[in-house]
Amino acid sequence: MRLSLPIDLLNRIRLQRLQRGISQSELGQLVKMPQSHLARIERGSTDVRLSTVTEIARALDLEPMLIPKHLVPAVRYMIESPQQPSLAPPKLVGNEPEDIEDEHERRNEH
Repeated sequence: MRLSLPIDLLNRIRLQRLQRGISQSELGQLVKMPQSHLARIERGSTDVRLSTVTEIARALDLEPMLIPKHLVPAVRYMIESPQQPSLAPPKLVGNEPEDIEDEHERRNEH
């Protein structure tokens, strides 16, 4: 199955390659295709097999997947938002509850 890739997907592939400091030639070696073909894919000037897109994405440590359209904004937010430390609890909206300080003090006294 050959397909024309949306510009958003092409940009994501190119940006991920650049962020990883990988040249088109290096990526071409990883996926066993000429640099010139990768350049055409990134420009959107060629139709590509879905299997080729998957191979390129996985070489860049990406996983292509289909998500329900109504979840696209949430997924974009998760991708684009800064990563929160995994050990810290998520920040509450508004102020911390007043009794949270008392509980921290009680734990530190013991």
